[in-house]
Amino acid sequence: MVASAVLFDMDGVLIRSEEAWLRVLEDAGRRFRGSPVTREEFAPTFGQGTAEDVRVFGLRCTPAELDAFYLEHLPAHASGVWINPDAHALLESLAARGLRRAVVTNTVTPLARALLGAARLLDFFEVLACADLVAHAKPAPDLVLYALGRLGLPPEAAVMVGDSRFDRGAAGAAGVRFVGLGLDGDARIERLGELLPLLPLTTGPASPGAR
Repeated sequence: MVASAVLFDMDGVLIRSEEAWLRVLEDAGRRFRGSPVTREEFAPTFGQGTAEDVRVFGLRCTPAELDAFYLEHLPAHASGVWINPDAHALLESLAARGLRRAVVTNTVTPLARALLGAARLLDFFEVLACADLVAHAKPAPDLVLYALGRLGLPPEAAVMVGDSRFDRGAAGAAGVRFVGLGLDGDARIERLGELLPLLPLTTGPASPGAR
C-alpha cells in the first residue's frame, strides 16, 4: 500500500473520549431537552457531527449553540480520556519516514487541539481537519478533501485510518483508501501499531510539524 500521507480519525483511533462525551451529552440533554442523553442513545451515534447530535437526540438548540456548550463543558470531563499506547511511537515512525500526517475529526478545532495537546500528540500533525472548517461533517467527504487540499495531495496519495462507519464513508466518498481499526475496509488492523507494515519503508525526508 503506497501512500504519501496518513489521515487519522481522532476519537477511537488516537484517543478515546467516549465517557467524557457521554457525560457532556447527559448534561446537554438536561439543558436542551429536559432529560439526559442515555448511554443506549449515545453508543450507536458516537463520532457523528454536532448537527446530527441536535437532530438525533432531539435537542432544542442550534448546532452552534451545542458546540458552544461542548467547548464550555467538555474540559471538565477530559481527565478520563484514554491515549492509544501505540500512537506516539507510530507517529514518530511516520514522521521519520517522511509520511505526511493529518487528523480528520468531527470534533471542532478548539476541542481537537485541546484533546490532542493534552495527549501530547498535537505536534505530530501538519493539518487538523475539523468539523467547524467545512460545510458537512463525516460521513460526507468534506473533511477528507479539506485535509488533502491542505497537504497538496490527490486522494490516491493518502490512506485514512478510522474506526467507524462515518470514517469509512468519508474516505470512500473522497476516493481515499481506508484502513479500519477493528473495522473492515480496504485493509483491517486490530491495533494501531499494525499500520506501519502496510505502508512504504521510505518516502523521503521528514515532514514539518503541525500548523
